[in-house]
Amino acid sequence: MSSGKRSASRKHEEPMENADDDFEIDVDCDKSKVECICPQCEKKHILNFHWIGRGTPRKYCQNCRDNM
Repeated sequence: MSSGKRSASRKHEEPMENADDDFEIDVDCDKSKVECICPQCEKKHILNFHWIGRGTPRKYCQNCRDNM
């Protein structure tokens, strides 16, 4: 004679479905406005690009890029 407790515990022993199907990983890879500092003239400016690093990125401003 089987008890109800044993059959309830067997439900947990069944293999789970593929866990990857249950959720999606949402990664934001879009470009965004980032405040940068020009390494040549030291002015702050804003560029649109993907930045996940630390601190303030060093990117040349448009005026310094044109003069190179």
